[in-house]
Amino acid sequence: MVEEPRPEEERPPEGETSGEAPLEGEPAAAGGGGPLALFGGRLPVPLVAAFGAVAIVGIILAVVVLGGGSGNGGSQESELAGLATDVPTPVATIDPNRETLSPNVNPNLPNLGAGDRIVIAKIGVDAPLTYKPVVPDPNGGTTYPPNPDGADDVAYYDFSAYPGLGGGPGIGGNSVFAGHVDSGKKPCKNGSVPPPCTAVFWDLKLLQPGDEIEVRVNGGVFRYRVTANESVPAVSDRWNGPIYTATAKESLTLISCIGAFSAGQYDRRLVVTAERVG
Repeated sequence: MVEEPRPEEERPPEGETSGEAPLEGEPAAAGGGGPLALFGGRLPVPLVAAFGAVAIVGIILAVVVLGGGSGNGGSQESELAGLATDVPTPVATIDPNRETLSPNVNPNLPNLGAGDRIVIAKIGVDAPLTYKPVVPDPNGGTTYPPNPDGADDVAYYDFSAYPGLGGGPGIGGNSVFAGHVDSGKKPCKNGSVPPPCTAVFWDLKLLQPGDEIEVRVNGGVFRYRVTANESVPAVSDRWNGPIYTATAKESLTLISCIGAFSAGQYDRRLVVTAERVG
C-alpha cells in the first residue's frame, strides 16, 4: 500500500513499518522488495500494468508524513505536530495527462553535493537538500521513503530502484522533493526556535502558478515555474502515476502535509508541481 514516511520520533531507523499492514494482493516492488509505501493510497491498477514490477507510484511523496518533524507520511507525525490545519483552495490542479518518460530511461540523480540547495524566494525558503534513495525492503516488506533529516532540510528522492518514477534537475523526468510542515518535538530554524514550530515547507500553500523555484545541484542552477498547487487526501486514488511518474518535460514535485491532524497524522498532502524554464 502507498504510505508516507513517518516522523523520526515514531519510527525506528530505516525500515520500520507502521501498524497498518500492506494491502493484500499488492505486487512486489522492483528489485525484490515488497510494496513501496509512498505518499498516497493503493497503487492504481494502470500503473501496475504499465510498469510491471513497479509496486507503486506515489511517494511524493501522498501518504508522506511531512509534519511533526518527519518528512513524508501521515502515521508518523509526533504529538506536538498539527499546526498546519488549514486547507487552502487549489489555485490550479495537477494535470493527470502529462506525457511520461520511458521507464527504460533513468533520470534520477546518483548523488548530491554538500552545497546543493532549493530556493523558493517567494516563501523565504533557502534550504539544504539531502539525498534519500528509495530502496526496496530487503525482506520483501513495505518500503518507506526516508524522511528529511529534520525540520530545516528538504529531501530529494532517488527512485532508481523503481523504473518510470522520479527525475533529476538538469537530467529530466520528475524530481520529487519532500519537506516538513512543522517540527513536532524537535526545534527548527537550525535549533534556534523551540518546538512546536513551523518547518521548511510551512508556506508551501502560498505558491501559485508562475512562481519560481530554483534548484542548485552539482554546480548547476535550474529554474522551474509552478504549474499547480493543490491538497490531496492522504488516502486517495489520486496517488497514481501522474504525481510521481517521470515526465517527458522536465518537472519537479514538492510535497508536504496539511489538513486536519488526528492520531499522529495529517489527513491531506499538499502537492506543488512545476516545469523547468531555465
